Amino acid sequence: MILPDPPAGPGDDMRDDPREVAAMLELVRSEQDRMTRRLAAGVPVILLAWGLAWFVGFLLLWMIDGARPAFAIPVAVAAVAFAVLMAGALVVSAVVGARMGRGIRQAPGAAWTGIVFGLTWPIGFLAIMALGRALVVNGMPPELGSIYYPTSATIFVGIMYVLAGGIWRNWQSIAMGAWILVVAAVAPFFGYPTHYLVFALAGGGVFLVGALVAWLWLRESRRRPEPDEDADE
Repeated sequence: MILPDPPAGPGDDMRDDPREVAAMLELVRSEQDRMTRRLAAGVPVILLAWGLAWFVGFLLLWMIDGARPAFAIPVAVAAVAFAVLMAGALVVSAVVGARMGRGIRQAPGAAWTGIVFGLTWPIGFLAIMALGRALVVNGMPPELGSIYYPTSATIFVGIMYVLAGGIWRNWQSIAMGAWILVVAAVAPFFGYPTHYLVFALAGGGVFLVGALVAWLWLRESRRRPEPDEDADE
């Protein structure tokens, strides 16, 4: 007995017409690009906030003794301004990051990774501060403490950026983290207070350059025509 051919499904027409397959792939690519632009929309703002915080903050710390005898900034003023700038950059990152992820459903594994990675930041900085306090209690002089705190914090930031790039497969983050680690390794050799200037220029500078690169990429990606625009032409 000869059985009749099964009815054709929607996928059969696509396999028969390569143009349909190409159009579907182009639609998927377009949606991926659109989602990437949405997720990256706040990156320039976040990098700019941290770039200004590092550049201005460490520059103020350098001005405590680095510009003597021409002028000097009181320690209390520089320290408070530095803390305010870092806290401000942290708030900007939290607010902009929350807006970037609004309305996007994450897989359970990705959500868990984000939570653990996010909590590692404050826990790591608290551990660094606790170790520094322990070193002071055990006789670390203030001059050495002024090198320990920014250097250890910068090393931690560099490691976290490299890890972020590895987790989310972002080579820009890996490169930025590697550069920050190089800055942290080199700056202490300049001694106090010049190491603050190295952190301001080389550390803050890489965030500012990153913000510019991210902004240029977003601007260029928004200029790319959508697939349906090409079809209309």
